[in-house]
Amino acid sequence: MTVISNVGVIGLGIIGKPIAERLLKAGFHVAVYDVRSEPVSELKHAGATACASSAEVAAHSDLIISLVSDTPQTDDVVSGASSILNALRPDSIFATGSTLGPAPVKRVAAQLAAKGCATIDMPITGGYIAAADGKLALMLGGEQSVIDRALPAFRAFASTITRAGDVGAGQAAKLAHQLIMSVNVVALLEGLSLGMAGGVDADVLRQIIKDGLANSTVLQIWGDMGPRWKGMLKPAPPDAPLPNMRKDLHSALELAQELGLTLPVGTLTSHIADSGTAIGHADPKI
Repeated sequence: MTVISNVGVIGLGIIGKPIAERLLKAGFHVAVYDVRSEPVSELKHAGATACASSAEVAAHSDLIISLVSDTPQTDDVVSGASSILNALRPDSIFATGSTLGPAPVKRVAAQLAAKGCATIDMPITGGYIAAADGKLALMLGGEQSVIDRALPAFRAFASTITRAGDVGAGQAAKLAHQLIMSVNVVALLEGLSLGMAGGVDADVLRQIIKDGLANSTVLQIWGDMGPRWKGMLKPAPPDAPLPNMRKDLHSALELAQELGLTLPVGTLTSHIADSGTAIGHADPKI
């Protein structure tokens, strides 16, 4: 099997760009592509090979990491007009870091397997801060032997790497994680609003929560991530693209329906997120 030294990154957003930078710093040959020219140009100056399509990335890469937004974009990367499907190297690996749900990833894996390319289901958590620090957490789905080949590259940008099971299991784990995190965000907004309305100073209240059983990572990184999370909960036009939190809640509930599960708290949280009725937006401290 080919030792992985050439890595491609498709999708250079707030997670993809720092992942590419970490791979370059770790000594990998990195090929990059994004529909936007700016991050491609910046990474080219940092030493990456700038590509004009997903297919060109595949032609340069033993491991292709896709970090696009959703299932339609992933389908375009894999089988679109300028896709990786007909440009794959022998024994190559495709790793999708997008949160798609198990069924789309299994479908993509079957397409790629027919071309001799293995798939790793690679959902990510940690956000852009962890990405810049190389401290992302990966929940992987795939064959252990395939994962072992990709691990040196993954370790360049992730500090926690856990195999959840076969292809699709990483997606199920990520959706479970996102469901819990989203409920936590909405609950924290409500709890902080309640305590502050009752006369407790915001800083004092946050410290009290941190010292109690209600403490969470969400609270600990609220200063950095709180404004972004609150932005995802604000009202938006019906035709606007779904923010990640809302998109992941929808995917989690769709998976629950497929599995015959009822998630009342998750369903209510999704309704709150979609309706823009989460409280706490007006106060800059929360």
